[in-house]
Amino acid sequence: MKKKQIIVSLHDYEILKTLCYEAPATDKLKEELERAVVKKGKVPDDVVQVNSTLQFRDERSGTVRSVQLVLPAMSNLQEGKLSILSPIGTALLGYRTGDVIDWEVPAGKTQLRVLSVGPAIVGEQKA
Repeated sequence: MKKKQIIVSLHDYEILKTLCYEAPATDKLKEELERAVVKKGKVPDDVVQVNSTLQFRDERSGTVRSVQLVLPAMSNLQEGKLSILSPIGTALLGYRTGDVIDWEVPAGKTQLRVLSVGPAIVGEQKA
């Protein structure tokens, strides 16, 4: 199955490319960045970016989660902050509200549906 193109801001792309060189086990993120459309201007509001708040559903289990997609140093699942390097975090990057993503997670293959995307929260970013 051909994967849908994802959208990544130039700012996020540069940060994430650097992170790929610094962090181990980033092959999936590298693959996603290689197929991304990199936007120099404003990314549409309904696209999942670093620091976006979003709600998604695991179509296999029906579980709905609300998270903020963050860089690894800011990750804290108890606070709903999901690392971009986690399997699900990498899967969600660049997709839009309504998109369904086929993805391999530790428990096997699943489908994730992006239900809503809120604005990226501007703040401190640590790689």
